[in-house]
Amino acid sequence: MAKTDINRLDLNILMVLATDNATNELNGMTVNEINSYYGEDKPLLSARPNLCKRMRGLHSMGYIEKGIKDVTSDTYYITENGLERIKWNGGNKDE
Repeated sequence: MAKTDINRLDLNILMVLATDNATNELNGMTVNEINSYYGEDKPLLSARPNLCKRMRGLHSMGYIEKGIKDVTSDTYYITENGLERIKWNGGNKDE
């Protein structure tokens, strides 16, 4: 995949999933959890329809996968490809 296959919002989504340790189907996050990750007093990452569109794109590229449902909401987690794409080092700032 080309280096320009994702945008800044996509990177933010991947970083939220990685930072919150959403790396398997049991620890996935819903769209609402991702969107409000930075707190109630902070602005949302994006409008919900746009965020859902970007999530579908990341899913089709293999950077995220669907986890188990949270009542009726889908959850998502970052894949190994997604972690490699953002060069995740487990949150260590030294590397």
